[in-house]
Amino acid sequence: MIALYAPYIIIGLLIVAAAIEMRSGKIPNWLTLFPFVLFIIVTATLPDRSVLIWQLVLAAAVFAVGLLLFAFAGFGAGAVKLMSGLALFIPLSKGWIALAVFVGSLVLTAVIVVRLRKAADDARSSWTVINSNVMPMTVPMLLTCLAVFFIW
Repeated sequence: MIALYAPYIIIGLLIVAAAIEMRSGKIPNWLTLFPFVLFIIVTATLPDRSVLIWQLVLAAAVFAVGLLLFAFAGFGAGAVKLMSGLALFIPLSKGWIALAVFVGSLVLTAVIVVRLRKAADDARSSWTVINSNVMPMTVPMLLTCLAVFFIW
């Protein structure tokens, strides 16, 4: 039963995470832990848990790629942990769609953030997304989950 509500819970979590990250520039650890806890709860309520093995494999692959992006491309550790947790809820059959949507929404978010910074041009803003070179990764994650959960 809770598995039916998991996408809505994840979307709510990502909205909160996006607001926090745009304000502070960081994703709190309790937010990155939440998808893993939710996955354990969902797994405990399912009669057939064998289908979730591939979800774990997908999450491990996302984590491995995320570690490389953390080491070489400047991704934050919170974003890597959150992406790994979200991968537990992306069906394996939609993995490539999720990747394409994530890359597209990352580019779109980058363009919007750069234009927002130029338009604001206000060093007194308390929003990290305006004052620093931090890219909010939760926005592309939110757009990706919306697309995968509710469109495709």
